[in-house]
Amino acid sequence: MRRWIAFTCILLVLMAGMANATALGEKTRHFEIYYSEALPDGGHSDIGMTLENAYSEIDGYLGTCPDFIKVLVVGKKTMDRVGEHVEAFSAWNTKSSTIVLREETLKDKNSLRIVAEHEICHLGLNNILANKDSKEFSWMEEGICMVLSREPFSDAKVSRLIMEKGFLTPSEIAKAVDSDDYGISKNGYLQSYSLVKYMVKRFGVSAVINMLKCPETDFEKAFFLYTGMDFGTFYRQWQAYVKSMAYGGHEAPRPALAYPAFDLCMEDCAA
Repeated sequence: MRRWIAFTCILLVLMAGMANATALGEKTRHFEIYYSEALPDGGHSDIGMTLENAYSEIDGYLGTCPDFIKVLVVGKKTMDRVGEHVEAFSAWNTKSSTIVLREETLKDKNSLRIVAEHEICHLGLNNILANKDSKEFSWMEEGICMVLSREPFSDAKVSRLIMEKGFLTPSEIAKAVDSDDYGISKNGYLQSYSLVKYMVKRFGVSAVINMLKCPETDFEKAFFLYTGMDFGTFYRQWQAYVKSMAYGGHEAPRPALAYPAFDLCMEDCAA
């Protein structure tokens, strides 16, 4: 929570100065894109299209993304006040939605696509979780955003990191993600990602989303409702899968989403 308070404080400062310190660069169906410094050159003219494509992808899964999103692009110095490893963050309430992007992210279309889908996913999930009187599902949020945005992490590397750090329970994942210590937070992000991705592999993305959308406020009951399996059994199967991947094993083929098989360093974990 402390990290999100910091994000919100930065956002309030940026938004307060928007009229005088920013310029509207582009307006699309779902986005208004503002720049805190100079407008980008012609090489970034397809930013709006990239954002709209990202929106279509994520809303196709969730169906709850906000109709209108402000995007504020800021320079390195400003974003570093939030954190050196933060590429973007989002803010949401029932009346408005905003994404803040690091300017360097615009230089690579695929990076922009991943970051945009990740943050749009947060906004869509906020609309779902706001209707649930439960915090039992919060540990899933980062994992879902990372899986749906197809963040290109090696399962073997993620599994080895989990084995080094030790397995976290869902409640421990939620606490780790919220930590202002980068190492702890990264561990929480990647354990959420690994657990959710394995869930998607086993039961499909619709089952995971339906767990969030259903009125059930007890996670384990919602999990059983859409998988037919108790979560304790599934959690032990996930642990066995992680151990297998960490030590060079291979999972038996199952129907799954297609993810890029790039080998990124763990330091490349997105915010």
